[in-house]
Amino acid sequence: MTPPLPGFLHDLVGQLRRRGLQIGVDDLLDLRRALGAGFGLGSDTALRQVCVALWAKSTAEAEIVNAAFARVDVPEWSSPRPGGDPQDAGDRASPDPVEAVTPSAAEPDLEAPATRRMSGLVHPPPRTGRRDNSLILAPQYPTSDREIIQVWRALRRPVRQGPPVEMDVDATLARRAGTGLRTPPVMVAARRNSTRLLLLVDRQGSMTPFHDYVEHIRQAMERAGRFDTFTVGYFHNTAGHSHSHSVLADLPDPFSPALDPVLGRIEPLVGGLVYSDPSLSSPLDLDDVLASVTRTTSTVIVSDAGAARGGLHTPRLVDTVALAKALLAATGGLVWLNPLRRERWRRTTAGQIARHVPMFPLTRQGMYRAVNVLRGRPLLLDRPL
Repeated sequence: MTPPLPGFLHDLVGQLRRRGLQIGVDDLLDLRRALGAGFGLGSDTALRQVCVALWAKSTAEAEIVNAAFARVDVPEWSSPRPGGDPQDAGDRASPDPVEAVTPSAAEPDLEAPATRRMSGLVHPPPRTGRRDNSLILAPQYPTSDREIIQVWRALRRPVRQGPPVEMDVDATLARRAGTGLRTPPVMVAARRNSTRLLLLVDRQGSMTPFHDYVEHIRQAMERAGRFDTFTVGYFHNTAGHSHSHSVLADLPDPFSPALDPVLGRIEPLVGGLVYSDPSLSSPLDLDDVLASVTRTTSTVIVSDAGAARGGLHTPRLVDTVALAKALLAATGGLVWLNPLRRERWRRTTAGQIARHVPMFPLTRQGMYRAVNVLRGRPLLLDRPL
């Protein structure tokens, strides 16, 4: 009978699951096989390194695993590897190396702590016998890397590209039915995912508190690896000033925040400016960026749109509508991700933009809904552009 894994692993897995790492049965079986092969038995540090190697798929996930170990009371042990010195094995009842990490064998020897030795160290560092779990310097965001990657891998635009290698059954049958002869099959190119993504990120100002979280999402989206092209541009508040501000004088009610009466008269933004770096030091012409995209490009804007400060700025609303019209004319879809909750959008510029552009919270569920819109699922808007 195979001995059970150490009991503290239940607490460790719970910590990882709460931080977004969905450790399952297969992951624990991998750990059991590694322990059975003699890996991770030298010390608690060796066990932690094995868990990082098995369960972490990125540097951020490795930090999460290390932080979870710091919050769990992991017993210290120094067990020999298979084939090692028999004297190091002590009085173990079974030669099976996995038994070295059972809860009974993993308990530290309180009577002779000086006899314990860490793997590869002749003189272990001094220990106080207490573990401080109050300070964990590992970022924990509302969405994990895996969740973000899973969301954006669902964004697909299948197109037929390349040599004709697949038979078009409908076209082949139609040709034979029309001619009445045995004709060669109609061959077409295979379908492949041809998704292009343009990400425009608002920086500085009221977006400053969300910089790390947005950068975390950008890196995870880039690691999704399913995009033909992934272009990132940065701006501050707006990507340029529209030439249609004069339409504001024709609003029937100058105190009304809605642009519905003059919405059709706002022209697409021309001469806008974005930046290739988050510090906003390397400008790019927005017209050149839009000229490099295609109709298979999906556009995502990340901005609070004034919701963080609770303001309603009508000229900024005109500039944003002009930008949205320019993006819709050049790309195949547009969504807006807002780092603030939907309740914070009311009576702000963000609330008015959400009437014209699909806007969702910057959460896992919000990103799923944004991807569905980019894939072609219709969304009811008050006044679509």
